[in-house]
Amino acid sequence: MLQRIIRLSVLALTVVLAVSCGSGDSRKGKFAGTFVDEFGNKFELKEDYSATIQFVGDDKVNQTRWRDGANHDSPFATIEFNGDPAYYYLRDGMLYRHKDDMDNGRCAIKLEYE
Repeated sequence: MLQRIIRLSVLALTVVLAVSCGSGDSRKGKFAGTFVDEFGNKFELKEDYSATIQFVGDDKVNQTRWRDGANHDSPFATIEFNGDPAYYYLRDGMLYRHKDDMDNGRCAIKLEYE
């Protein structure tokens, strides 16, 4: 009986540790990655907040930046392009061109992550 209690205690402790350690994903990891939008434009958001955008039909790869708030706690990221620090909005796996559209769930551009 005592051996069974010890086994269950060790199992419970292992589960608690696995859950608490596994939840340490960073905020920037939430946005960083490579994806293609529904029009074929390719985006790569890197962990160092740099990014690239390659528009379909264009061989040029545009170097840019992305942000997720002053303290990296924003529920969305903005992607800079053509001098506009919020040219694109990225939230919940969808891309938006305007903050109002993002806030109201309109005109979402579908993404496919690589």
